Amino acid sequence: MSTVNQDITVAELSYFDRVRHLADAANPAFAAGCLLVPLAVLAVSVLVSSTTLLFYTHVAAGAVWFGFALIFPALIGPTLGGLSEEASAAVTGTLVPKAVFFLVGFSFTTVISGTVLLTGDIGLGYGFSSTWSSAALGVGWGLFAFGLAVPHRLQLSAYYETQSPDPDAERLESIEKKNLVVGLFEAAVMLGIIALMTGFRLGV
Repeated sequence: MSTVNQDITVAELSYFDRVRHLADAANPAFAAGCLLVPLAVLAVSVLVSSTTLLFYTHVAAGAVWFGFALIFPALIGPTLGGLSEEASAAVTGTLVPKAVFFLVGFSFTTVISGTVLLTGDIGLGYGFSSTWSSAALGVGWGLFAFGLAVPHRLQLSAYYETQSPDPDAERLESIEKKNLVVGLFEAAVMLGIIALMTGFRLGV
């Protein structure tokens, strides 16, 4: 199992040491790319003052975020539940570090690009004058914060458990059930954001 030494497990590391451990487990280049590539596209769209590029950056990043939020609890979670304990632990140990960096990069890009679109000089020009845009932006940032506080912590809890010297199969099963509920909640909120943005774009 992955430990720093014989006495200290991954879950007992300091915050920065855990981040460094996760980056190493994910592959440092992959972790950096997940954060830098989508944000670089966002930066380019702002620097060249391209509303079109900014809009498609927002839509693409949001689609990736939404898609993964559905796939993880609906497909990956049940698949892991059908594997042996050893196989499930191996997949979780490989997948979760990558998923955390991937989702943080794309979700952060989604809310930042949405904020610039609605409030910046190169945005859509509506600012916060629309109730729809204000609501969508607020819910989007709320969902981003929720993602950091709940589903990411659940996924990391599963990861740390698989990296412990004696993983608790019952605890891992409990975490997967919570992940399903949280994933369904995220999906419902994301559908709500889409409805809000549809109303915003249609001007209803």
